Amino acid sequence: MSVREIDRFLQQWKMDAKDLHRRLILAPTPRERERWHAIWLLAQGWTASATAEALERDPHTIGRWAGAFAEGGPKALIFEQTGGSPPPSVRKTKRS
Repeated sequence: MSVREIDRFLQQWKMDAKDLHRRLILAPTPRERERWHAIWLLAQGWTASATAEALERDPHTIGRWAGAFAEGGPKALIFEQTGGSPPPSVRKTKRS
């Protein structure tokens, strides 16, 4: 994904590089921070391959995150836990 494309998506979602950086810093989970970091690097002109190498991810993963952001905006980068046991507080509630 080119810088021009990222810029277009940022305009679409009424964001700029400062907004990306703010989201990167304030993301509530490490996985969301990683996703915002990837989008921020792409907006700085990094290629998907260079971004993937820096973040130790597959370039296809970076492409999926960028595509999700392009299509769904900031909400698309929210991390949702899947699988595994629910937290203890949820398990207690279900037993009651």
